[in-house]
Amino acid sequence: MTDNTNCEGPSFADDIMPIFYQFQKQMIWRFDLTKYEDVKTNYDQILSRITDPDAPMPPAPYGPLSQGDIDTFTNWSPCFNK
Repeated sequence: MTDNTNCEGPSFADDIMPIFYQFQKQMIWRFDLTKYEDVKTNYDQILSRITDPDAPMPPAPYGPLSQGDIDTFTNWSPCFNK
């Protein structure tokens, strides 16, 4: 198990959940984007979807995530026990 108590990166509650909260209803059939364990477990799949230039997520009517949001999500990974 990795000790992430000294991690200075983004936190789920303050930084990650707010990015995905607006998509919770559309994605609940797959997993809950507001639940730490769901997002952590599906991290690689989520990252590949939000960084795919040919099929940017989220889909219309939402625009793609900003590069800042993508960077925040990417920087979160060292801060959880993968």
